[in-house]
Amino acid sequence: MPENTNQPREYDAVLGGQNSPPVDGLVLGGLEGAKQRFASSDENGRILGLSQLIHHRQEGWDLVIQALKDPSQRVQLAAYKLLRDIPELKVKQAILEFNPYRFFECIYTIELNRNDAAIAIHPDGKTLVCCDTGGSSYEEPQSDGSIIGGTYIDFKKWDLKTGKKLRAVYKKFGTRMNDHPTHLTFSFDAQTLAIGGSQHDSTIRTEIWNLNTEQLTHVISGQAVWENRKRNIITAIALSSDGKILASGNEAGNILIWDLDTAQNIYILKGHLKYITSVAVHADTKILASASYYENIKVWDLRNGTEIYTLKGYDGSGYDANIVSLSISPDGKTLITGDDNLPRCVRIWDLRNGEETYKSFLPNGNLSFLTFNADGKIFVNCGGGIKIWNFQTKELLAELPYDATSVAISPDGQTIVSYTRKLIQVWRVP
Repeated sequence: MPENTNQPREYDAVLGGQNSPPVDGLVLGGLEGAKQRFASSDENGRILGLSQLIHHRQEGWDLVIQALKDPSQRVQLAAYKLLRDIPELKVKQAILEFNPYRFFECIYTIELNRNDAAIAIHPDGKTLVCCDTGGSSYEEPQSDGSIIGGTYIDFKKWDLKTGKKLRAVYKKFGTRMNDHPTHLTFSFDAQTLAIGGSQHDSTIRTEIWNLNTEQLTHVISGQAVWENRKRNIITAIALSSDGKILASGNEAGNILIWDLDTAQNIYILKGHLKYITSVAVHADTKILASASYYENIKVWDLRNGTEIYTLKGYDGSGYDANIVSLSISPDGKTLITGDDNLPRCVRIWDLRNGEETYKSFLPNGNLSFLTFNADGKIFVNCGGGIKIWNFQTKELLAELPYDATSVAISPDGQTIVSYTRKLIQVWRVP
C-alpha cells in the first residue's frame, strides 16, 4: 500500500502538549502539518516546517526550494542547508542559482608570531598550511671565532575544518647573519614552498622546500644584487601548479625561469623596462604571464622562452594601469589582472588570442592578490576588502570588509582563508 504522508511521523509535532488530544482536536502531522508550519508568520515556525518538509521528497522539496527566496535570511539559510546535499536535478539547479556566499562568516582565527607569511589549502580541502617568517634571527659561534646565522622560518599545518594545529616545524633560512627572506609562495598542491631573499654577501638566495618531507631540496644562489648598475633584488615569485618550475622577477625587469628538478636556470625573459610586480605560471600550457610597474602585461611561452604577445595595461581613454596582481585560471585559458591605480580595475583576458573579455572598475579597495578555486568557477581578490566572484557570470557574490594581503580558497570554493599582519582568518559558508 502507498505510504500515507498525512500521518504523523517521529519528527512531526502534535498540538496539545503532553495531554491527550481532545476528541475533536487536530493532529498536525505529515505533509499537511509541515505545510501549515511553513505557512506560519513566525520565522522559527517556518524553519521547523522546512525540517519536516524535506522528508516528503518531491512535494516537500518544491516548498523548501521556494524557501530559498523567503523574506527571512535565516529561513533562506536553513533551506539551503537542507537542500545542498540532495542530488536531485531540480534541487541541484536551485542550489546553483542560490548565492550562499552572502552568509559567509569567520569561524575561527589564528594568530602568528611574525609579520610575513604564505598560506595555502591542500587540494584535499582538509589541511591549511602556512610558512611564517620575518621575525627572529639566530647566531651560532664557530670554532674559528666567527659567527654564522640566519632567519627562523616556521612551517605549520592545521585541520581546516576545526582549526586544530596538526604540525609545527622550525627551520632556518640562509647561512649567515642578515640573510632574510622577502618573498614566499606555495605551489597549488601546497607541497612545495619557494622563499626568496638576499644574503649577507650581496647575492640573491632562493630556497625550495618540500613540505611533505619538510626538507630543503634546492638552493639557488650566486646572482649578484647589483649587475650593470641594475638591482636584481627579487620583487615577485611564482611556482607552477606542480612545483617544478620557478619564476622570479626582479627590479631590473627580468624574469628568471628555473627547472626545479635540476635547479638549473632555463631562461632569462627580458622585455620589461621596469621592475616586475607580478608573475603567474601555468604548468600544463607552459604559459607565463608577467606585469611590470606602469607597463604592459606580457605573455610568454616557457617551452622556448619567447614572447607570445603583449597585452595593453591601459585602455584607450588614457587610463594607465599599474598591474600588481595576476592569476591564470586552472584550465590555462584565462588571465585575470588587477591594478593599484584609481579607479582600480579587474580585467579578464582570453589567453588563446590575447583579447580582453571583461573589465570592471571598483569603487574602493585595491587588488593586491587574485586567486581561483580548483575548478575555476570562483575567484577571489583582496587588498583592503575581500571580494568573491562568480567567474562565469561575473557576479560579485560577497564582499568581506576586512583587510587582507593574500587569500587561499578551498577546492570547492566554500572556505576562504585570509592573511594579514600576523592574523589568519578562516571564512566559510555556514
